[in-house]
Amino acid sequence: MTSRIKAGRWTSSLIGLAILGIGMSVAGGQTSGASDLASFLDKAALKIRSYPEKASWTANTVTTITKMDRNWIPESVTVVAKTVRVTDGEREESILKAEETKKGKTRDITRKYAEDAREARERERKRRSEANEGNRSGRRSASFSIDEFLPFAEPKRGQFYFLLTEKAAVDGRPAVMLEVTARVKSEKNWEGKFYFDPETTDLLGLEVRPSENPSLVKELEFRATFEVLDGRVLVVKSTRAKVNGGFFLKHIRQVIEETSSGFELTK
Repeated sequence: MTSRIKAGRWTSSLIGLAILGIGMSVAGGQTSGASDLASFLDKAALKIRSYPEKASWTANTVTTITKMDRNWIPESVTVVAKTVRVTDGEREESILKAEETKKGKTRDITRKYAEDAREARERERKRRSEANEGNRSGRRSASFSIDEFLPFAEPKRGQFYFLLTEKAAVDGRPAVMLEVTARVKSEKNWEGKFYFDPETTDLLGLEVRPSENPSLVKELEFRATFEVLDGRVLVVKSTRAKVNGGFFLKHIRQVIEETSSGFELTK
């Protein structure tokens, strides 16, 4: 991940309630803690903008896709090992091995998975190209910078409540936690928790969900942890997405987890 994130129709900005120190809340930014909160949000927004959009790096990645039945008992588990290469912000994947386990039997699906992944990337490239063309015609693009996905920029702050906790932890690391709640519930207004390095204000992790589920979606959750390479490039270290929704005859219940390691900057 660079500082550009694909958001689709569920991407949004987040909102907040001010806090002074630990546990002292501020509503609407009108108390003595508002300046402290605003200062932190300014730093967070500045840090997000400092990450380059067109970074280049490689990593080893494992993706686990677990499809569930209506009781959330696993029906099948697909594990994919791959090499991820990002060049000037564009991501490519080399599938090394893919296995599916279902009803106690495991089979190799590497070739089929690689072909499906290639077709999905082609569809994404086409979608992005069409979105960019539409944007030049005055319509809003479907691709957003990470700064638009997060709630820290000044124009968005009035849409959210924030709660700032100075002593927290994420992934075993000390952190500052910013809890965000949407004042207006909407599928575009995500809420949850964001974790930052207390010294550098680098983004360490997040746990979010839409404040109002999109149509046909019963449950949607997303978690991520991040790493900063060479003190300047933000990458995704791990993600976990839980999805529950769909039509009566086409229902999706699944958990998708991905972990990356061995990061190496190539530029």
